[in-house]
Amino acid sequence: MKKRMTEASIFRHFDQNRKTILETDSFNYVNNDILSQYDDEETLHSIIYYSKNLSLAECNYEIYDKKLLAIIQAFKHWWSELKLTELSIKMFIDHQALTSLMKNKELSKRQMRWVQKLIDFNFKIMYRSDKQNIKVNALTRQVDSVSRSLENKQCCYQRTTILTLNRMKIADLKKKENDESIYQLILEANRINENCVLLREAVSKNEAQYEDTKLRNCWVQNEILYRDDLLWVFFDEHLQMKLIREVHDQSSIDHSEILRTMKAIREYYYWLSMQKTIDKYIWNCYICQRSKASWDKFNELLHSLFILEQQWKNIVMNFIIDLSSSEGKNIILTVICKLSKKRHYISCSTDDEEITAEKTAELMLQWIYWIHDLLDFIVLNQSSQFTFILWKFLCKRLSINLQLFTVYHS
Repeated sequence: MKKRMTEASIFRHFDQNRKTILETDSFNYVNNDILSQYDDEETLHSIIYYSKNLSLAECNYEIYDKKLLAIIQAFKHWWSELKLTELSIKMFIDHQALTSLMKNKELSKRQMRWVQKLIDFNFKIMYRSDKQNIKVNALTRQVDSVSRSLENKQCCYQRTTILTLNRMKIADLKKKENDESIYQLILEANRINENCVLLREAVSKNEAQYEDTKLRNCWVQNEILYRDDLLWVFFDEHLQMKLIREVHDQSSIDHSEILRTMKAIREYYYWLSMQKTIDKYIWNCYICQRSKASWDKFNELLHSLFILEQQWKNIVMNFIIDLSSSEGKNIILTVICKLSKKRHYISCSTDDEEITAEKTAELMLQWIYWIHDLLDFIVLNQSSQFTFILWKFLCKRLSINLQLFTVYHS
């Protein structure tokens, strides 16, 4: 018995100089991998098995991503062994689309991150049908590998019903009988609104204009004012917003852009400054601003500050103003080194509420230059004219001759 146990053909150690076979599979909510190698007699021996349950998010992956995840997990788990092998690793999987994985140019962001982890390995993905992939299928298709009872989180997640009976009330889905439609509300407002009454009187007298409102193509029928066969919605912002909401937020239009919403409303309704009102509503629509990309022109990329190598060569300056006077000082100049984060707080005073560039240069000479030598860059939240005068005065005090020139002149 001892001899049989010690000489059993299943006992093998990984040898980096032998041909390596990797079998992977993903089924439902579990990934399994088998690492095997050939012996001197070309007999395939299984070296090690690996199995891992999928998380709740991974259970929702497409089958392509599940199979690819099984490959990634195998290389990640046996990284030290597979990295050292010199021979090409043959990988068998029952998903033929993955055979062209390394040549595929259309990958998602998640797939691109996974593929980058495989670059350092020497392998070839080969297709093997589900019936031929016997060993790894025996692991993934085990009935007892993961409990299928409702107590299991993966199973519960797959069988979750979002809209259960206790959450749904049929009464909430029905329209209340006493709720008036938006059309009836507009008709009522058109009939009783004071401005509308005055406009109807002006139309009946064939007047071309009433105050600032032009009455061209306006007519009255059953005490309702129309313009070009469109129902006039009067000066009631709440009613106008309610109408826009009913048109813009309905599922058939699905939060469309401004022009489409305005076209849908203009088929039946009219009011002054309609486009301005619709613009205001849509620009303040939370769903539109969150879900839709901006049509504005792209701004230029931000230029990040370069990597610093020496302290007190790149500083940030700022003024703290409007302070109560203390010993005749009412302003604090903060100077911070970008690299070391060391700082100077320089108290100063000014009669007016502005500090000049010349005075700032004097403070820099006294507190910065004589201690830390000349600077390379200054980040300052002041105008370009202020910065120019500051540098000019600094160079003058340090006897530096400035020779300004332009790189291009037209």
